[in-house]
Amino acid sequence: MIKKQFKIVAVTGFAHPACLIVSDASKFTSTISLIHRGVSVNLKNPPNSIMELISLRIKPGTFVEITANGCDEHAALHTIENSLSKNLYIEPEKRGNSWTVSNYSFCDEIVF
Repeated sequence: MIKKQFKIVAVTGFAHPACLIVSDASKFTSTISLIHRGVSVNLKNPPNSIMELISLRIKPGTFVEITANGCDEHAALHTIENSLSKNLYIEPEKRGNSWTVSNYSFCDEIVF
């Protein structure tokens, strides 16, 4: 499992970023979640995921954490980060290395 924290910098509502995040998350097999103020939203359940993200009322200047767990977790977080960064919705946290990586990966399993 990996996770990364982002600072939201967009001054518009969170509806468009929510759609981007859920759209990107749906491209991967990993379990992907966004956590804000202790509330976790499963990003792989559209359209519920979009509504749940909007209900968090995420405002500019706040931090969110996105976690991914699975074989394509690195690609998933990288894709979500690139989409949000390209559209100027986020600023990666500046406090050291904000990537946290666990020792276990589903990729370690042998598939025949």
